[in-house]
Amino acid sequence: MAAATLLQQYIPDLTPQRLETLLTENRNEGNIPELSRKLTRSECAQILGVSINSVNRYIKNGRLKAVHISPRLLRIDPESVKDLLTNGIPEDEVIIPKCCRKAGDQ
Repeated sequence: MAAATLLQQYIPDLTPQRLETLLTENRNEGNIPELSRKLTRSECAQILGVSINSVNRYIKNGRLKAVHISPRLLRIDPESVKDLLTNGIPEDEVIIPKCCRKAGDQ
């Protein structure tokens, strides 16, 4: 598995079998919680397992749909959160922290 090879520089004891086991154990089986009301940025970040800055970025690039209640207050459409959980983020939009980048990467 090429992914395990790429990740080994960050997690030296990772084997292809271990990666496959971890992915299987943590797979999203479509059991997305029922969301009936609009969400705050904090709630959305917690559900998605990302930072509030990432939620803001997803709103800005259209991945999440938000309703502005006032200039600084907004709520996020739960359907767009479900779509993001189901479809994920394209690989080219994933931001890798500086500490985890290879030399020469930006």
